[in-house]
Amino acid sequence: MTGHQEARVVVTTTLPALPLPPNSMRGEIRTSRLLLRPLCQEDLQGLHALRSQPEVMMGTARGVPDKDMGETEEALQYFLAPNDEKTFLFGAFLLTTGELVGEGGIHSLASSSCGWPEIGYKFSKEVWRQGYAFEFVQAMLQAWWELPRSTATISVHPQSCGGVENTHEQVFALTDDGNVGSQGLLAKLGFRRFMTWTEPDTQLHRLGQPVTLHGFAIGAPKAS
Repeated sequence: MTGHQEARVVVTTTLPALPLPPNSMRGEIRTSRLLLRPLCQEDLQGLHALRSQPEVMMGTARGVPDKDMGETEEALQYFLAPNDEKTFLFGAFLLTTGELVGEGGIHSLASSSCGWPEIGYKFSKEVWRQGYAFEFVQAMLQAWWELPRSTATISVHPQSCGGVENTHEQVFALTDDGNVGSQGLLAKLGFRRFMTWTEPDTQLHRLGQPVTLHGFAIGAPKAS
């Protein structure tokens, strides 16, 4: 498996029609234990509690918790209009209490690492290892595949599609080498690992040091 700087290939595939449905048109999604819905301004306090946990933010680009409510306010804007035209992000709330315990979804329509839409998530440490992230990502993928689609020509990493010019649509996910929990979750969901590479770390406590990353992909369900 090679790194993300390998020459791209141009493929014809499908992608959700743009602009994506705005938050106001996205319905709630219910799983056995979670309510998924777009975040709104009233969720600022709950999002700040989530983003204040060092363990949660270890998986982010900077690797540190928000220092104040202002940083969380800035992060929240990414979930709101007009950014909802180019992202598909939801909060995860416990059905029993309404508490915000996670968030995530498609945060990039064209990953800089491989060219496919990229999914990510983060969950409160209090609910780790209880299956909530699996429940969330599974529901998010189903909702993503159900969006209206159109034909698209894009440039992607060749290992993600076997170099085939007319290829099945994919969703990409990225983990660092130490995040074995996410790697196991992705494998359980049906993602396959197709590339591994090393690059300078962006996290502040390891800035510039080499970090090993793994790229995973999953294809859209085959039409029955």
